[in-house]
Amino acid sequence: MQLYFIRHGQSINNAKWDSGDPSEYSRHADPVLTEVGKKQAHFAAKILSRSQPQTEMRWIDPQNACGFGLTHLYCSLMERAVQTGSIISKQLGVPLEGFLDLHEVGGIYLKEPAGDKDLIRILHGHNRQYFQKSYPDLKLPTSLDGSGWWQGGIEPPENRFDRAKRIIDFFLQKHAGTQDKIGVIIHGGVYTYIFRLLFNIATDNPGDLDLPFRIIINNCSISRYDFNDEGFMLLYHNRVDFLPPELIT
Repeated sequence: MQLYFIRHGQSINNAKWDSGDPSEYSRHADPVLTEVGKKQAHFAAKILSRSQPQTEMRWIDPQNACGFGLTHLYCSLMERAVQTGSIISKQLGVPLEGFLDLHEVGGIYLKEPAGDKDLIRILHGHNRQYFQKSYPDLKLPTSLDGSGWWQGGIEPPENRFDRAKRIIDFFLQKHAGTQDKIGVIIHGGVYTYIFRLLFNIATDNPGDLDLPFRIIINNCSISRYDFNDEGFMLLYHNRVDFLPPELIT
């Protein structure tokens, strides 16, 4: 099994923060892609669709010089991930499947100042009807109904490692022992917890991201992990060589 973690394209929140506006109060709860983000997704789709003549080393092919050959494609139900995945899915001809646990840390929420403490607006994300109308080719979880996919509020930090483990367990249970090549449209924060889980990197506070190093993944970057009976290998991390310099964010 090969797992390719692909970060979503630049969102309107990413662009806002890159421009020097880090305020939690000005963020969008479920931001869409910017025009830059859409271009990044098309470049990612182009390299992922690359195919070269078969070679004896095609399965290993540590830099994917012969191509990727993705067989499955999953995304979170946050709209920036669905948009990115839909562009890639269309280019590759591989169905896109929504996976609830892939969402960014925190979930869908907005903070509003309210005196000495913040007020959290309860939001639930898009519902089945919205996705069926806007992304008719997206395979939706059977549990998604008319009320939205998020339960509301902010995901507690102590839940994040458990969710990262559920994500890895899902792929191992469904695809381990196969030659499946799986694209996973991911978010930066939850990818950090997956990385820390795989490499057994933790702190006393399981929700703490303030480590002596930073795990950076750029928008639409690709990170590859190969799993077998003995464990896994990280073949590359945060690959963006397929993007023009002006589109690296």
